[in-house]
Amino acid sequence: MEKGRVDSKVADNETVSWEKSGSTLFLKGTLDRDSLLPLWQQKSSALAEVDDINVSQLVHVDSTGVALFVHLKEQQQQSGKTLRFSGVGERLKTLITLYGLQSLLDDHHSVA
Repeated sequence: MEKGRVDSKVADNETVSWEKSGSTLFLKGTLDRDSLLPLWQQKSSALAEVDDINVSQLVHVDSTGVALFVHLKEQQQQSGKTLRFSGVGERLKTLITLYGLQSLLDDHHSVA
C-alpha cells in the first residue's frame, strides 16, 4: 500500500494525505490551495493504475481541490481511462453543483 503526505501544516486535518489500495486512491484531511502543491507534483505516481478516488475522509475541499479533480478526470479521459470519485459528501456535492460540474461525478461523461 503506497502512502503520501503533505506536511506543510502542523495539524492533521489541515494537510492532505493519501493512500493507495488496489485501484483506489484514498484522500484524507484538507485539500485546498495551501496543501495542493505536493499532491499536484506527485499526481502521476499517486494516480498510476487508479480508477477511483475516494474522498470520504476529506474534511475540507475548496475550489482549488475541485479544479484538481476536474483536471485529473479530464487527463484520465484523454488517456482513454475512466476515473470516478467515491465517498463524496453533501458539502462537496454542493460545491460541485454550484460550479455546474455535476458531470465530475458521472463515470461516463466528460467535464466541460
